[in-house]
Amino acid sequence: MRLLPPENGCPLAKRPLQSQLLVPFGSKNWSPERVTITTDEGGHLSFDCTVSHVVLDIAGEKGLRLNSKWYRLFNQPPMGELQTSRDQFDFIRGHLPVYCDVWGKHQQMFLIRYFDFIVHKINASQPILEEKLSLVSSLYNFQDWLLSAFLPLPQALVYVPDNPDDQTYADADMIRVPLLFWTGREAFVIFFVGADTRSPRLTNTQKKLSGAGFTFLEMDQAALENG
Repeated sequence: MRLLPPENGCPLAKRPLQSQLLVPFGSKNWSPERVTITTDEGGHLSFDCTVSHVVLDIAGEKGLRLNSKWYRLFNQPPMGELQTSRDQFDFIRGHLPVYCDVWGKHQQMFLIRYFDFIVHKINASQPILEEKLSLVSSLYNFQDWLLSAFLPLPQALVYVPDNPDDQTYADADMIRVPLLFWTGREAFVIFFVGADTRSPRLTNTQKKLSGAGFTFLEMDQAALENG
């Protein structure tokens, strides 16, 4: 595993190209015609997008978590059936793989291990978390922390224009990455690499992302496959 910080060590939140960033994910059917961008009187952007997407709050440094309002589809989850945090967590856990590349087995393998890790850490911390909730135990459960984990975005399309004022979301400026996390201060991109020689395309993609303030993590495919 190899972690590469952004160029000059300056993360995305410290040099935002835009105050908000639309990130389509989980779809091959992207084109600039699929988004309409408007600006309100306060100068805030509004995105009307017909594919699954999130809007990253870059200027506000608000991280994207499992309990964020990220679910923007016509068929909403059956919230009446998802009464507990664990129910909601399990729904997300079972739902996110549908956004993975059908041939991207490493995306799916990562998600399995990621959600297993979250459950393991929360369960291992149960005594500490329950102590923190001792005064409000009738309102909260230690498993509520499951939903505080950062949300992974499979097949994310990252917009990296040369001109920060450009809001066209042109195809030439969209970079598709295997997985993306947004912590509120840093944008982490995960690449799955094998034993093959690194392609010039991957090198150029990583260089452009690094120059735009993205941090990327290279994970060895074989290590992921072997657990």
